[in-house]
Amino acid sequence: MFLQKNKGVLLASSNPYLFTGNIFIEKGENPLVEVYICKLPDEKNRRTLEKLLPNVSIDRQNRMNKFVHIDDAYRTLVGELLVGFILCKRYGLKRKELEFSTNFYGKPFLCHYPFFHYNVSHSGEWVVCAVHDKTVGVDIEEVRPFDVQMAKGLFTEEEYRDLLNEKEKRTSVFYDIWTLKESYIKAVGKGLSIPLNSFQVKKHGPYTIMLTDMETEKPITDFVCKQYRIHQQYRLSVCAHDTNLDEFKEAPTLVSFDTICDHVKVSI
Repeated sequence: MFLQKNKGVLLASSNPYLFTGNIFIEKGENPLVEVYICKLPDEKNRRTLEKLLPNVSIDRQNRMNKFVHIDDAYRTLVGELLVGFILCKRYGLKRKELEFSTNFYGKPFLCHYPFFHYNVSHSGEWVVCAVHDKTVGVDIEEVRPFDVQMAKGLFTEEEYRDLLNEKEKRTSVFYDIWTLKESYIKAVGKGLSIPLNSFQVKKHGPYTIMLTDMETEKPITDFVCKQYRIHQQYRLSVCAHDTNLDEFKEAPTLVSFDTICDHVKVSI
């Protein structure tokens, strides 16, 4: 719900509306943890890339111009365009109204919108973005062969033991644990300053995922994880702060690459 800005009036912190500089936004009007997914186009070319570049920040443009592989440039580009699409869908905001920054650990956030949190991840042909009114993290990984010894150095002893016991589904279990860990670290927002083996992930069936702090040996109860299946060759995990499973949207929202191009009025 939007309200017109009243000149010279500031809202107290107890007010259910948030002043953003141009509009008032009702706190918690989008309480669900939502996940948006976009599949990269089959044909990727420099011409389309150059058409879309003006619709992202200068910093992002400079980064993409340094990429050797066009797939990397597309993933980064679509990630930022997807965030802009979501903000327009939710709040009617345009790109020129958006100001982004990063925290001390490098996690990006939208300035002046303390009740909008987002996180982006990409792998292979998919780009995903999770949003919530509290901190959130997301990780997607393409399922590929992996080195078991890598898991030994990064996982807890129990996680590594569970992995070794899964002979037929070992690869799938590895990416389940990996993406859940990554989503939690990204939700906390402190990057790899949190060692992957400082906490444990344990799945009890398809819906119950337990997080445990290895130092205190106590459950981590202020973060909740959920996994989505979008393709058999990918694992997608989301973690959100101060919420419960009922607040996660049941399925991701698919946004096509064509829709994103239409949103920024670029013909392909």
